Order: sequence, then C-alpha cells, then structure tokens
Amino acid sequence: MARKTALWPLQVAIFQRLSNDATVTSLVSGVFDHVPSNQPFPYIRIGEPIKEPFTDKTSNGEEVSLVIHTWSDAMGKKQSYDIIEAAENALYGQPLSLSSGFSIVKMDEPRSQVFDDIDGKTNHGVIRVKFWIK
Repeated sequence: MARKTALWPLQVAIFQRLSNDATVTSLVSGVFDHVPSNQPFPYIRIGEPIKEPFTDKTSNGEEVSLVIHTWSDAMGKKQSYDIIEAAENALYGQPLSLSSGFSIVKMDEPRSQVFDDIDGKTNHGVIRVKFWIK
C-alpha cells in the first residue's frame, strides 16, 4: 500500500499562514520556498524538513521538524527578533489546517536563534518547529 507524506501539505499551510499574516507581511518583502535572485531584505524562507515515523496505539503518522529562515541586512538584530516573533505568533496563534486528509495532533514550542551570517553583514534567524501529524 502506498504511503502519503504530509510534507507538502504542511509546507503549503505554513506558507499560507505566514504570507497572509498582516504583521509578518508588514515586516518582510516576502515568504519563499525558493528565494529569487536579488530579493530585497528582509524575507523569510521555508527551509529543510526532517520526517520521522510517529506511531501510537491506534495509528501511524509523521513527526516533522522544519526550519524557517529569516534574513535581514538591518544593523543589529532587532529586526530579526521582530520577524521571528511575528512568524511564531502567526504559526502558533491558531491551529494550522492541512489538506489531503492530514491533521496536526501536536506542535512543539518553537526554538529560535539569530546569528551573524558568514558574510558578516546579514542577520540569519532560524525558527525550528516540530509537528506530529496523522
């Protein structure tokens, strides 16, 4: 029997939530899966998922850890902190709805950090989120 994964429905739900949140969109130039060349800062990119099996007594599912990147060229980290806060509030304010018959049964609290990117000028924010999906 073929198994379906919730990776794409989860990414679509996250993209829609971040792209349609007024606070997020007031802070960034866009939300992307692939960032276009010469995209102006600041922006958000949905990053790398890790999918692992999740089972309980009655069913099987997926545990998906996902990274959301924020990028800013502002001096200091304040802009990055504001973007992270807005993105976390958007994602965790209301439950996410997934398509294709999937549902989120649990979301971990997000873990975040901001660091200086390798170029020495760009602030790179990272939000790590985890979902249990059936």
